[in-house]
Amino acid sequence: MSHLTLTDNNFANPVSLTTLLKDDVQAQIHAYEDLQLVANKNLKALCKNQSLLVFPHCLGEHDDGIEEQFIVQFEGSAKINDEDKIVSCDDVKIKTGNLMGFIGFSGKGCHGTKLQIRSRFSENNKQDFFLHYMLEKVFKINLFNLNYSYSNSSGFDFIYLIFPYFLKRALNQGLFKTYKTFERNDSAVKGAINVSRHIRQNVPFGGRIAYRSREYTFDNHIMQLIRHTIEFVKAKPVGKSILAQDEEIRKAVAQIVEVTNETYSLQKRSKVIFENLKPLNHPYYLDYNYLQKLCLMILNNVNSQYSTSSSPIYGILFDGAWLWEEYLWTMLKDAKLGCKNFVHPTNKDRKGGIRLFDNTNNDEDSSVRNCYRRIYPDFYCENLAEDSTDGIILDAKYKQLDKGLVRDDLYQIISYMHTMKIQTGGFIYPVASTTLNNRESAGNVVLDKYCLANNTGFIKSFGFVIPECETDYAAFQQEMQNAEMEFVQQRLSTSIKKR
Repeated sequence: MSHLTLTDNNFANPVSLTTLLKDDVQAQIHAYEDLQLVANKNLKALCKNQSLLVFPHCLGEHDDGIEEQFIVQFEGSAKINDEDKIVSCDDVKIKTGNLMGFIGFSGKGCHGTKLQIRSRFSENNKQDFFLHYMLEKVFKINLFNLNYSYSNSSGFDFIYLIFPYFLKRALNQGLFKTYKTFERNDSAVKGAINVSRHIRQNVPFGGRIAYRSREYTFDNHIMQLIRHTIEFVKAKPVGKSILAQDEEIRKAVAQIVEVTNETYSLQKRSKVIFENLKPLNHPYYLDYNYLQKLCLMILNNVNSQYSTSSSPIYGILFDGAWLWEEYLWTMLKDAKLGCKNFVHPTNKDRKGGIRLFDNTNNDEDSSVRNCYRRIYPDFYCENLAEDSTDGIILDAKYKQLDKGLVRDDLYQIISYMHTMKIQTGGFIYPVASTTLNNRESAGNVVLDKYCLANNTGFIKSFGFVIPECETDYAAFQQEMQNAEMEFVQQRLSTSIKKR
């Protein structure tokens, strides 16, 4: 079994298997064989796997291109002998993209390889504080309250941390209720009499009748799956803290326990997992669809004792671009920082879009109707301050923009500015503290300014400085909070007032 650790977006400097696994040729070959199951395959193909969770979980539905990403790509190939057996992986290098998280390989034909992809800002502290911080903000986790230990953590720990978030989301739709068949034997007959069972159990007759009833109940296979997951998480070192971090999650857990107590049994765990292998597809309980998959991930792949999954691949991955954007939104909507009036259009939900073409033409020609497209800037504000008509459009980029802006990105934000008649556009991107060179005095946010020709607008480039050398999470968190405060209260307002 090999444990490989990479960082995201290493395409400029791919890492060789010989570097990762030193002189262990057999381990290199085994890792190569396992990674072949995902290498050079896009998420659209891989996410059909019930045991692979990818955020955002609506890949391929909105033409955002995320589904075309690769987890890893091979550069070079292994050497094969005359018997078609791999003898060397000296020429094999591994490239990563925007995806971060954990992937494991198990089952027949696999060698148990585990791959962890950290953020590229973890190379110096080795603990990936940046990824944890974004997850904490987006999924509303308080790692301090959990007494979370980075030294003992693994890539798979993320799945425990986000479980309460999706449990609460699901229960906001109400407790899942469905029909279930019960075999009863009492005097209150509510269904079809089971004659053969009645004869076996109730002769001589004592007042009871064996019957089968179909009832609408909360105690069903979905709720039992959630209950088993709760009990499993409770047994983890930080499990009890995870499920008691706030009043809402405590009430959610209590509700699940109450409605499943009658039939819950640890010995039924394998049976419950098997009953949930068919994905839930309910038009109303949409959030339960994803919670079911999350629960199966926890129960199937963390403990092989209960594994019934036929897939050799399991894991949890986060698209860095999506996570960065969602993290920035937690900042821009935070009233405590002084943010006001920001809008976060979401093409995934078709909310907040801006019409690109005028709708005054009543021509019914389909080619004209198709032109009534909407654009979805990441964030925009039409009046940043009180008694002001100044606004700004912001585009979140998980790219390395400190070396210059990309043409397509410029064209995109300029089109947004023109359509919305807003003179200031900006990019927000993370920048490594170790790459600042002579710009260390710039503070926690690096600002670059560009004036468009003919004084038609202004482009700002905001680089959030990510501290890479912090060895303490509390210190890292404070630096990030300082950057958020500086951006909102200084850089953002100044960029409007002093163009």
